[in-house]
Amino acid sequence: MFKRRVGELAKRPLIVPADATVTQAADLMVRADVSCLAAVTGAKVVGFVTERELVRRLDVDLDPASPVRETLSRTVGGGILKDLSANEAIKTMLERKERHLPVIDVGGSLIGVVTDKELVDALAVDFMVENVDCRAVMRPEPICLPPEAPVQAALDRMREAGVGSVLAVTDGKAAGIFTERDALRAIMGQPERLADPVSAYMSRPVVSVPAEAMVYKVILYMRQKGVRRLAVTEADGRLAGVLTQPDILLYARRMG
Repeated sequence: MFKRRVGELAKRPLIVPADATVTQAADLMVRADVSCLAAVTGAKVVGFVTERELVRRLDVDLDPASPVRETLSRTVGGGILKDLSANEAIKTMLERKERHLPVIDVGGSLIGVVTDKELVDALAVDFMVENVDCRAVMRPEPICLPPEAPVQAALDRMREAGVGSVLAVTDGKAAGIFTERDALRAIMGQPERLADPVSAYMSRPVVSVPAEAMVYKVILYMRQKGVRRLAVTEADGRLAGVLTQPDILLYARRMG
C-alpha cells in the first residue's frame, strides 16, 4: 500500500454552490453519507467545507442561513500532488490533523480528494501481513458520557479533544454513540436541542468488535458497515476502547 500514489486513491468530491446555505450543505452531507464537499462558483472549485468544521461552530457562531463560502476550511492551493506516496499522504494528514486532502496535478488543478477512509481501506493488506489486533491500535480511554448528558456537553468534549464522536456509556458498556453526523442531522437550525440528552440523538446499537479481532478484518468490517469508528469490547461486553480511522493511520505511520 505504501508504494501507491494518492492519485490512485483520490475520488471526485460532491459539489455544492458556494452561495448555498450551510444548512443545505449539511443536508447534502447527511443524505450522501459524506463528510466533505467541494464548494464551487460556476465551474471553479473555490474551497472545501467539512463536517468537522460545521460541527465545531454548530453551537457557537454558525448561522444556519450563512453561505457555504464563509465556512470553507481550506482551498485547493493547500492540496497535495497526485504523485505523493500514500505513506507521505498519511504523514501529511496526521500532521495537519485533517481527514481530507485535496489532490492536485503539477499545474495545480484539482484531481480529487483523498480521505482517511480511502487510506484506511488501502491498508487492509498491510495489517494482514503485520497480524495486528485491535488492542494494539485502539485508544483505551475514549471520550465517554452518560446517555443523559446534554448534547451541549457532548459537543464541548468533542471540540476540546479534537474527536468526531463521544460514547454514551452505562455500567461500563457502550449504550450508543453520538457523532458529528448525528450532530448535523439533529441540531443544525434547532439550537433548542442542545439541552436535550445525548440519548435522544445518538446512534444505536454501537457497532463493536472484540479487542482480539485482527485489524485487517476490522477494516473490511468498517467498510461493510459504512462506519468510521468502532467500540472495542472485552469478552464480557465491557468497553475496552475505541478504534477510529485516524487511530489506524497513526499505527500505520509507525509501521511505515
